[in-house]
Amino acid sequence: MLKLKRGDVLLIVILLVLGSAWLLFRQALESRQSYDPAKLVAEINVNGELYKSVPLDSGEQNIDIRTEYGHNILKVYDHGIQMIYADCPKKISMQMGFISQPNETIICVPNRVYVEIVPNGAPDPAEDGIDAYVR
Repeated sequence: MLKLKRGDVLLIVILLVLGSAWLLFRQALESRQSYDPAKLVAEINVNGELYKSVPLDSGEQNIDIRTEYGHNILKVYDHGIQMIYADCPKKISMQMGFISQPNETIICVPNRVYVEIVPNGAPDPAEDGIDAYVR
C-alpha cells in the first residue's frame, strides 16, 4: 500500500492550486478578447487538407461532406457552425455543439473532419500587439 507523507500531500496541493490559477487566468484573458463575428470563417479540413472555408456571416446553409471516410453534415447559422449529422459510431462530433468563437473546434476522428473558427484575412495591426520595430 502506498503511504503519502506530509510533503507529498503539500506538493499535490500546490500543483493543483497553480494549475487551477493558470486555467482561470487563461479563461479570463480569452473572455476579454474581442472579435467581429462578421470577420470569422470556419475552415473545414478533411484528412488534413482544406476542404472548404465558409464565412460565418453568410446566412443559414448546410454543408454536405461525403468522402471515402464517411458522411458529415455541418449547419452554418447565427454566426457559428454545428455538426448536425455524422455517420461515425459514437457521434462525439455532434455532441461538441455549436461553435462561434475563434479557436473553437469540432473534430470527427473516424471521418477525419476537423472544423476550426479562424479570423478571416490579414490580421489587424492594432490587434497583434506590436507597436514598433527596433533595430
